[in-house]
Amino acid sequence: MSKLLSLLSFINPWAIGVIILCIGIFITIVPIIRAFLKKIDLDSAGTWFDNANNLGEEQERLKEHFSRIKGTLVYWKNQAAAYQRLDSARVIWSLISAISLPVLIQFYDATDKLAVSFMTLLTTWTGLIVTVAYTFKAEEKYQGFRQQESDYYDISRTLLDFPNSDPQLLKQQVDEYIQKVADIRKFARRIETGSPPSAL
Repeated sequence: MSKLLSLLSFINPWAIGVIILCIGIFITIVPIIRAFLKKIDLDSAGTWFDNANNLGEEQERLKEHFSRIKGTLVYWKNQAAAYQRLDSARVIWSLISAISLPVLIQFYDATDKLAVSFMTLLTTWTGLIVTVAYTFKAEEKYQGFRQQESDYYDISRTLLDFPNSDPQLLKQQVDEYIQKVADIRKFARRIETGSPPSAL
């Protein structure tokens, strides 16, 4: 034990800090990159329409409509997950820097290259992740895509739970449902591009 303590006394604590910081950055950045590149499987609402037995002649129409929007739903789910991770990283690293820097500055020695490296790495990384998150509006896009995804599933469940028994009224109900989905897609497109509301 004494040998271990003796060995640790020769190790620069800033060196340990740099190693831990690099590991923390790696653990943060890899899931973010993977989230933007990997496609998350969709909790398929298509089976809802496949298994429904109260949609009459509109069932095939709804199944075809879902096949057209499925790719959009996958995109929304992936974007929401990726931007959520980016926004969470911004919050976590902002807190780490805000709490640790006032303490670490008390022990900072400008002549110690490892101390300089640690402080430079911490502040640069924090600034980078915060800047990237704000530049790409991570919080806004995460909430926006998640909301559109939720809205779609909400109106789909409502249609499936309360279909009109009259064929003509059911057709009208499905028409309104498809229009609502189109409105949701239009709003999601504005979230994606950050553009102002469209007149169309």
